[in-house]
Amino acid sequence: MGQTISVISGDRYISEGQLKVSTRGACISALFGCPWIYWAVVFSGNPTPLWFLIVTLASVLLVTWSIFRLRAVRHLTYSAAELAHWKSFRKLFWADFGIEWGLASIAVFVLARLGRFDLIPQALGVIIGLHFLPLARVFRLSRYYWMGSIMVVAELGSLLIHPGYIRNIFACAAIGLTLWTTSVAILYRTSPGVAQPN
Repeated sequence: MGQTISVISGDRYISEGQLKVSTRGACISALFGCPWIYWAVVFSGNPTPLWFLIVTLASVLLVTWSIFRLRAVRHLTYSAAELAHWKSFRKLFWADFGIEWGLASIAVFVLARLGRFDLIPQALGVIIGLHFLPLARVFRLSRYYWMGSIMVVAELGSLLIHPGYIRNIFACAAIGLTLWTTSVAILYRTSPGVAQPN
């Protein structure tokens, strides 16, 4: 336990537990990015079978890659310090997810009642982005600060676009592509250059 693993993309070392957490995050990001990319295609005004095929192939490839990586690191262990850290932040982690889903549900309900369906992607994007900020502390991964910040800025920035399908495409694609880009970055950095534990 507590061994380190060398990542070839840089000179830094990450623990087995961090690698396992990162890979799980990559898999989750890959999965949750898929519906947002599909919605971007739907809002395009021209959702042809070709576009759906392209998105489907990209989704299958990315999710499959992340699942294979997840299986490859399933034997890795967490150090005692990592387990203690997780225990101290466990309630924050689940509270964060509960608040995210609760706010998302309320936002969709309120905007639907007001007839402002056009603002639902932006509202969900901001909520999803904000939920990543405390996760950066829980998992000690600065990438979550970047993910959350990019999503929030992109969603608020999309409000500068005139209401319509372009704004909806931008809002949905910003969420989906941020999740997918993060997933690819994690998988790329950990897949080819993982050495045996030192």
